Amino acid sequence: MKRGLTLLYMAMALMLVVGCSSIDCPLNNSVYSYYYLYKADGTPDTLSDSLSILTRRLTPEHDGVLINQDTKVSVLQVAMSYENPQDELYFVMHGTRSYNDTLVTDSGTFVNTITYRLEKMDTVVVKKSDEMHFESADCNPSFFHTITDISYTKNIIDSIVINNPKVDYDSQTEHFRIYFRSLD
Repeated sequence: MKRGLTLLYMAMALMLVVGCSSIDCPLNNSVYSYYYLYKADGTPDTLSDSLSILTRRLTPEHDGVLINQDTKVSVLQVAMSYENPQDELYFVMHGTRSYNDTLVTDSGTFVNTITYRLEKMDTVVVKKSDEMHFESADCNPSFFHTITDISYTKNIIDSIVINNPKVDYDSQTEHFRIYFRSLD
């Protein structure tokens, strides 16, 4: 009887091990490219003005705003499309500046502080190839990318360098190095 129960428990344990799988599907299968900000001298930079990144790819689940007025960040996390051979992005920088206007009259000196809003935009086009990534039939499909080229206008962006062209789930990869101009 003991031997029969032992065999039953072993058979149940074996079925449990064989019947269960240890599938680790990613919780979020979105793939992001990472833009690290740098100053002209090569040291890391942080946004002091507000930056929004928009795109033209409009789908029911995507409204076109990738980043909305980010500030005080050193890394930009930008989602990539999987249905287009290139992503067209619009980097819009917003800022305010002030200056003192001094007026000297016979009755005294008056200082008037004038504050104004600045807004400049650049278009960035990232060309890429898409590779379907399959982990398991139990997981949603995802796409990895290989960046093949980048082009951009130069209103607020001085330059963008492709640092690592392979885009996957790795959030520690520095795909791009971006150098901004002064907004003034």
